[in-house]
Amino acid sequence: MSFSLTALLFWRDRAGRFSPLRAATLVGLLAPLGLLLWRTASGDLGARPLTEALHFCGDRAIETLIAAIAITPLRRLSATARLVDVRRMIGVASFLWAAAHLALYVVDQAGDLGKVAGEIAVRPYLLIGFVALIGLAALAATSTDRMIRRLGGPRWNRLHGLVHPIAILALVHVFLQVRLDPGWAAIVAGLATGGLAVRVAGRDGGGASGLAGATIAAWIGAAASELVWFAIKTKRPIAPIALANFDTSFRIAPSWWAAGLLALIGLTALAWRWRSQKRYT
Repeated sequence: MSFSLTALLFWRDRAGRFSPLRAATLVGLLAPLGLLLWRTASGDLGARPLTEALHFCGDRAIETLIAAIAITPLRRLSATARLVDVRRMIGVASFLWAAAHLALYVVDQAGDLGKVAGEIAVRPYLLIGFVALIGLAALAATSTDRMIRRLGGPRWNRLHGLVHPIAILALVHVFLQVRLDPGWAAIVAGLATGGLAVRVAGRDGGGASGLAGATIAAWIGAAASELVWFAIKTKRPIAPIALANFDTSFRIAPSWWAAGLLALIGLTALAWRWRSQKRYT
């Protein structure tokens, strides 16, 4: 079996040509790593730098996982098939961030693998996160062209369809360990819900009407996830928590951030689609 160094040239497409899309994606994926290294070198990780780095890696893992899942909805909205070309890069990056997250947790436990295994066994949020990581590892290991050929298209598609339950497990892992403010997690959950709505809308994402429905779904997903977290963690009445989504005196609720971000991304994708259609008419 031979190995070519060109396989490491992630900015090149399958034909070996420079790909601006791949290059931009690579820069976007490496930027958080650069930020983490800079913060580490400058002592900007706070009083507990290892814990901060651990959480940083975990946050990037779930963000890149949702970004990988978003490729199909964005492809449908923008009618840009070449977006699929970067889905593998983003998905593998999600696994690498998740693996780094676990590795830093092992370091935080003084490298005691027995203790780590015991903690995973007795703490539900750790067990759920570990199962999600195993799933991401399986997807990353089978993401190559060689594995696609070896498994066959239908089997490979069924396996990689597990990315959605894996994402749910990852989100549950995040919510279970949040102690004070689930805002960021709620926004991510809302974006994931909106992306799923685009997939359900049909092959073309439903156009503007599909985007409108996805925006509403993102709002509901973020609001519902935050509501469930507060209801479970604080045992407070549900009504005041739900009404807080419409109170801007203290903050803009995560539901509006999720809906706004999804609408902005979706409108950009639709604008690209309309521009491309106009070019060829």
